[in-house]
Amino acid sequence: MRALLFTLSFGLLLAACGSDGKQSSTEAETTTTAISRDSLRKLYQAFVTARTDSMPSYQSKEEGKLYPVDEAPLDTAFFVFREQLKQTVARKDVFALLDVTAKDIKVSFGEEAGFDDFVSMWGLDSKQPDTLRIWALLGRLLSEGGTFSDGRTVFTAPYYYATWPSQYEPFDYGVIAGAGVRLRDKPNLNSRILKTISHDIVTILEESEEEEIGGEAYPWVRVELLSGLQGYVFGKFVGNPVGYRVGFKKEEGGRWRMNFLLAGD
Repeated sequence: MRALLFTLSFGLLLAACGSDGKQSSTEAETTTTAISRDSLRKLYQAFVTARTDSMPSYQSKEEGKLYPVDEAPLDTAFFVFREQLKQTVARKDVFALLDVTAKDIKVSFGEEAGFDDFVSMWGLDSKQPDTLRIWALLGRLLSEGGTFSDGRTVFTAPYYYATWPSQYEPFDYGVIAGAGVRLRDKPNLNSRILKTISHDIVTILEESEEEEIGGEAYPWVRVELLSGLQGYVFGKFVGNPVGYRVGFKKEEGGRWRMNFLLAGD
């Protein structure tokens, strides 16, 4: 299905841009502003149909919980842009990634800022781009929803950063980013399950060394529920509101670009 979608998007983009075959594939895949409305709708429908892990576009509210939300499908052009960026990340295509990166991208709260620092910080000039950790990071962030602001000209992900409730100190708390997550009495898969929890806001107490489970390496995180119950959750299922987040901004002319990728506060 992914290969089919890539072929479809590439063909539609070439047709919409009136390409004579000389345009590079990177340009064709990322130049969403030149796509006709009809082609854009077709791409949108293809991507929506292929989704297997969609989130609601409206966030339910409940005290002590932070439910997932993804407003991206509410804007056709941005949704197509983001799905194409997911393909770029899956292919580990450095040139396509840089093509959608803003020249003044913010990469830290220090002096580092701009395109050159972004390239340097993430090793995007490496001769072994397949080994870069930015691919796993961006892949995760792009799959964790998000919301629009400023009249749908800005999109921020993940949802637990974009919608974090102000009454909880972000350096002390996190959220269970999943449903039916197992809270265990010890930091291993063989330990007793204390409870299954879903989208709960929790106090972060400590993290253990990383462990690889199912090909993914995360620490075990000791958390405390608002009820006072403590236990361990595999780090894959703990959303950190001051961890890495990514932002996109619509430029004049309608083209979207990534304008920050950073962590901290």
